[in-house]
Amino acid sequence: MLCMKNFLKRISATKLEPIFHFIYEVFTRLEYILLDIKWLIGSHKKPEKSEIDFVCKNVTFIYKSFERQAMAKSLYKSIQRFYPGVRVIIADDSKKPLNIKGECANVIQLPFNSGLSFGLNRALEKVTTPYVVRLDDDMLLTRLSNIEGQLRFLENHSEVSLVGFAVLTAPECKPADKCLDSYYNKRYRKDMIIPCLTAIDSEHTVVAKSPNIFIARTQDIRQISWDDNIRMIDHNEFFYRAAGCIVSVVAPKAVIFHRHNPFNREYKEYRSDYLGDLDYIRRKHNLK
Repeated sequence: MLCMKNFLKRISATKLEPIFHFIYEVFTRLEYILLDIKWLIGSHKKPEKSEIDFVCKNVTFIYKSFERQAMAKSLYKSIQRFYPGVRVIIADDSKKPLNIKGECANVIQLPFNSGLSFGLNRALEKVTTPYVVRLDDDMLLTRLSNIEGQLRFLENHSEVSLVGFAVLTAPECKPADKCLDSYYNKRYRKDMIIPCLTAIDSEHTVVAKSPNIFIARTQDIRQISWDDNIRMIDHNEFFYRAAGCIVSVVAPKAVIFHRHNPFNREYKEYRSDYLGDLDYIRRKHNLK
């Protein structure tokens, strides 16, 4: 794994980067199509009208966009493909304003490089539905995402506030049931409301930290929110605080496709600028 990361880093510093960027985009798009066909053959249908209506009535999708317009647009189309008519709020702080055409899209244009946490909070402020789905702009929904199923689970389990999805990261794409292995032993807080690894049912297990792609009760997330002072590395800090306040679970069978392109030098320069975040988090939580 380390050798692969070093290889990608070297390629990103050469004139070959645009070529590899294009190849990666084509490969991951093909991979997504093949997975979609596989799941279709396996009788995984798109949501029915009643399920779409259920989601549209209760859920808003939010995500933060930065310097990846094509990906942000693809995600919006993906959401509308499975849940046509659902509201999508996008917080964008790119140099060039994000231009998405769609009556269900609400783009919040923010000052350049405002940060991930700041953008997510501004999007969350606009949510009027009881539930919210938080995504990243390099994600795509799949036939296995099953937003309606996770929404129904939350409606039936008032003790749970958040359901994390299994994230298939291209091009490796582990089996769905292996995507969450690293989350089952995260014990960030000792004062969890329900002990870590408690099975709520056969498909949902309590964790201290889930992937940062989830569906949750809007009001509960508002009470936690993201820290505006943390620009990039919000994930651990958010769930450190959340673990003592709400119950989070993961759903291994609910799958989101992740296609982070490592060949994007300018984006990575901004994305890697997190030393200030680390210093702030250490001081905030009195960490050495």
